[in-house]
Amino acid sequence: MDREKLGEGVWAHGSMGSRLLAGNYPLAEEVEGMLAEFHAATAGLLFNSGYDANLGILSSVPQRGDTILYDELSHASIRDGMRLSFARAFGFAHNDISDLERRLRGVDGGTVFVVTESVFSMDGDMAPLAEIVALCRQYGAHLIVDEAHATGVVGPAGAGLVQELGLEADCFARVHTFGKAVGCHGAVVLGSERLKSYLVNFSRSFIYTTALPPVAARAIAVAYGLLPRMDVQRERLQGLVERFRSASLPYGRVDSVTPIQAGDHSGE
Repeated sequence: MDREKLGEGVWAHGSMGSRLLAGNYPLAEEVEGMLAEFHAATAGLLFNSGYDANLGILSSVPQRGDTILYDELSHASIRDGMRLSFARAFGFAHNDISDLERRLRGVDGGTVFVVTESVFSMDGDMAPLAEIVALCRQYGAHLIVDEAHATGVVGPAGAGLVQELGLEADCFARVHTFGKAVGCHGAVVLGSERLKSYLVNFSRSFIYTTALPPVAARAIAVAYGLLPRMDVQRERLQGLVERFRSASLPYGRVDSVTPIQAGDHSGE
């Protein structure tokens, strides 16, 4: 991705419009392909933020008569996307497989989508993805995983919890965001070519906004080039997490092995 190959326009600060009008450029498509390859997905579509990505997929893909089952501690962007959908949405108790199965058994018709974060943004605990995948297989549900807080930190080369568990083929869609450990801006929705084409044509948060500028796409590419070489940094980070978890503190803590550490006041 050098300057000569991509042309002077790649260094412009603005993209000049929506991707569907004047805002598309070769680097955006190249970065989408790179991200899909890195995350072992068929295709990827860049969004301006994780909020836009969750809003876009959840407001446009589930249709009237469909059902969304979501972890009750899911991020606000997930909730806002569901509010804009014509599908029914029901929460299940946080990381509770039995409650999720109860909800799945109660669905009557339509397509079912199960939505969860892999690492939860407030408490830092991880979703039991293997068990969730098993239920999705059993009940024919489509799994959507938000990997925002796992990206860069969890899994091989920081590729996320889904890839750490080898569950890429079991996800209908994954959302990786770049504003946290990656240190950039934007997000990608990973899935099939059919999903990507659908989002390009029906996701309002993709269609009706100015595209990421080329400098942002370039920053994402450079950051992802660094991730595989940062095992030492991830090990040091995990060491700091363990040091904090083993420290004597005057308050309880939520059981989290990720950098997100929160106090637990449930017993007070």
